[in-house]
Amino acid sequence: MNTTTKSEAPIPVICVDPSSVAGAEMFNPNSWSGESKGIIQSCWTEYSVLHHCIAQTSDMCNDAEHLCAKNIETIQQQWHAAKFELGRVAIFGQQPDLHIRIEALFSGVKTLLDLIVQLLSTEKIVSSAVDGFHREKDVYGGRVLNVLGNNAQKNKKDAAAKLEAMISEHKKLWIDKVILARNQLIHPEKGLHQLMFHLEFAEKANALICVKAHPPEIDSKPIHLYAQDILKQATVFSSSFLGLLREPAASNNSMEPPR
Repeated sequence: MNTTTKSEAPIPVICVDPSSVAGAEMFNPNSWSGESKGIIQSCWTEYSVLHHCIAQTSDMCNDAEHLCAKNIETIQQQWHAAKFELGRVAIFGQQPDLHIRIEALFSGVKTLLDLIVQLLSTEKIVSSAVDGFHREKDVYGGRVLNVLGNNAQKNKKDAAAKLEAMISEHKKLWIDKVILARNQLIHPEKGLHQLMFHLEFAEKANALICVKAHPPEIDSKPIHLYAQDILKQATVFSSSFLGLLREPAASNNSMEPPR
């Protein structure tokens, strides 16, 4: 029998994926109150999806030859039918599942940034509304930096200054590069950001052999290793950001203690 009254909101019960465990401590909704609680829940979800996506990307890249088996077989058949000079071609194996996960990586990181900076408003660090990690002129996250520099609450100016410095440091270290890569993916220039496996072949004993299926690279690093590095950077950023929010919150009781 349903005994919930109309005035009572249902208590959410979530059967989480194993990937959610990684962010459960950092993004713990029970440690937050008010509007911040929902934002933290969303951050946890997005962070978990990033973990899941990057794990799948790694699995695909580590099993590239098997994944591209049909691509390799097609090239070998064409070569046997009419041999061509390997030095004159660059051969790629298209795998839409990898493409989807690369797009999900960039989209997920940007969404996590968009979500977490909204806490600047809900935790009363600034007096202006912050609804995302938006660009201002040519500066990624420029709106957030401007708000922190010019619209900090009087009793939160120290916290705002620390957050502004931390965000600026991470922008230089990795954020600007990731957003640039994302924008180039959406608005590609010719020959930029290859999203397929590069199939390396060699002729041996009158046969065409696939030497290696190379994952696409960003900043000269295979995509799965690049993605793992970005996840580490996003983890450090999120932990530092939330830690700085907690400093002022501890002094004015704007946040509930962990349960």
